[in-house]
Amino acid sequence: MNVARIVFVALVVFVIQVTAIHRIAVAGCTPDLTVILLVALVLERGPVLAVVIGFLLGFLQDLGNATLLGMNAFAKSILAYGVSRVGGGLLPENVLFKGFIVFAACILNDIIVLPIATSFSIGEMVVSFFRYSLLSALYSALVGICIFALLELLTRRVVRPGGGY
Repeated sequence: MNVARIVFVALVVFVIQVTAIHRIAVAGCTPDLTVILLVALVLERGPVLAVVIGFLLGFLQDLGNATLLGMNAFAKSILAYGVSRVGGGLLPENVLFKGFIVFAACILNDIIVLPIATSFSIGEMVVSFFRYSLLSALYSALVGICIFALLELLTRRVVRPGGGY
């Protein structure tokens, strides 16, 4: 995927995340499309490029919420490094595995961001984690599985009976 296409997709995901994703909220939780895009982009890339992609996606997300400026960039950089190191060497062609990676990335993202977002209030962190983070991570994983399955269907090559594509 070339750079222009990645930038375009990132901007579209950002606009959808900020403007329209709240319409499909379940119990106040929405899927994190940025984490899904992050996993899709860095799963088969090296750790250095993954960290750059994670930082840029996190910074773009920070522009939508300036109160925590830099926190999402930091969290997404860590997530990108982890996904590229752990996920890249395992079974990246399995859609369910990618869904598990999205789930784990969402949980780790919230573990990094929640202490700052709640001003280190232990009670608020625990309530937010169990009330919103787990459901949001599960929702993101399910949406991610659907997106990865759709992408797999769209990019599949069909082999004709006589050979060739």
